[in-house]
Amino acid sequence: TFKANDYVSSWDVSTRVNASAGQVICERAVYGGGRTWAHDSIGVTSPAAVWYLAEGCTEGDFETFVLVQNPADTPAVVGIAFQTDKGEVAPDDLKAVSIPARSRKTFKANDYVSSWDVSTRVNASAGQVICERAVYGGNRTWAHDSIGYAP
Repeated sequence: TFKANDYVSSWDVSTRVNASAGQVICERAVYGGGRTWAHDSIGVTSPAAVWYLAEGCTEGDFETFVLVQNPADTPAVVGIAFQTDKGEVAPDDLKAVSIPARSRKTFKANDYVSSWDVSTRVNASAGQVICERAVYGGNRTWAHDSIGYAP
């Protein structure tokens, strides 16, 4: 177990694990609120150009975050669109977002849509990325997280 806080301090942290010998299995756990809540996700084995995140909610006290990692040595460019019960929302400022090499950006869906039913599509027009979605509720008394689906 490696505690990321011992190595970096940032709101936008992602991790790349390279095994120099043998194979490993990785997951990530996040704890908050004095360890009153947590969420966990398996790792992704490879980046992709298209990601689907099927769940999310931005109504009530729900917060939904889309997390995009660029593990490559060159910048990636992504477009993010939200699907809601009223149709797709593709904000202009999310149509071509640059993700610097070896970095991560966080996008709060609540800043763009208000819906009980939110899903997300991330398309990389340059490079390939890794995506996951985190949902918090109950004034951040609980949370859950999932990697996306890359067809």
